[in-house]
Amino acid sequence: MRLRFSILCAAIIAVLMCGCRVQNSIPEKTTAGNGYDVVVLCDDALWAGDVSTAVSDVLELEAPGLTRPQGYFSIVKHVAPNMATDVDKKYPNLLALSVNPTVVEPSYSVSRNVYARPQTVVVVTAPDNETMATYLVAVGEQIRDVMEEGERRRDINFSSARPADQLMAYFKEFTGLEMVIPANFYKATTADEELLWFIRDYPNKAQYIFAFTMPYDTANDDVYMRATEALHAIDDKFNTISSKGAEGSFMRISEQPMSCYVTDGVDVNGRQWLEIRDWWEVANDFMGGPFVAYVYFDEANSEAKVIIFALYAPEDPQRNLLRELEHLIYTVK
Repeated sequence: MRLRFSILCAAIIAVLMCGCRVQNSIPEKTTAGNGYDVVVLCDDALWAGDVSTAVSDVLELEAPGLTRPQGYFSIVKHVAPNMATDVDKKYPNLLALSVNPTVVEPSYSVSRNVYARPQTVVVVTAPDNETMATYLVAVGEQIRDVMEEGERRRDINFSSARPADQLMAYFKEFTGLEMVIPANFYKATTADEELLWFIRDYPNKAQYIFAFTMPYDTANDDVYMRATEALHAIDDKFNTISSKGAEGSFMRISEQPMSCYVTDGVDVNGRQWLEIRDWWEVANDFMGGPFVAYVYFDEANSEAKVIIFALYAPEDPQRNLLRELEHLIYTVK
């Protein structure tokens, strides 16, 4: 019975996902839930074993750089394919797991906008439960990457449809680069004329975009040294910003240990960036939060262009708010 049930569920998933291959039109329905939400489709027997642990380890792995722990993605629920409702199938990310003893090697496929838009559907097939769990761990980063790409597309499309044209003109004049600045940001006054600062305020949170240019030694190709130099420059710029109503306050890179993550060679539309994730805080005040900086080293002009996305959200989950900001780097040209 167990074998027949597994084969039946595999068949159900195949039927459920048939639109992945033949769909020619974009669904009219928009997705349910929030960005980075995932619904897992698989039979209960499969989910009860090591597979559920593997899925959690892959998708809910703690995302780096946030001041409060949060996973890369949020698993909303697991549901058997034959019990999936229309609402279940409208979530922005679906992970369908199918055990089929007739397949020789495990594999996965990716489709977009199957039941709603924007949506990413990943279908993983394996010959047995143990192979499924092992395979999920092996390709977990790839699965996160394809889901992240879908989330990035969603954010960019939304921001690009509502641009702040005047701020984009300021940004281009200041940096020589074009980048989408979403609506509802405003240009803040800074004590440092060489620092550009945009703010989007909410009742209990705020999003920030900073940009500046710094000289650098083209002979220095050590990633650690370049990152250290960029962090010093960022800290110097932060120090020129004070908190209203807090005497002696100034913004700075957090002194908390182990909060910095550096990734070299981040490819964004053919341009290589140094990515730095860290925390910021305000000395003599209570404010702080995460930031991610992108540094492009322009060797022809011996200068580095620095774009920083920062977040203040003491009560709200940080991941989605920061991601929708940092995705703007993919609009740079």
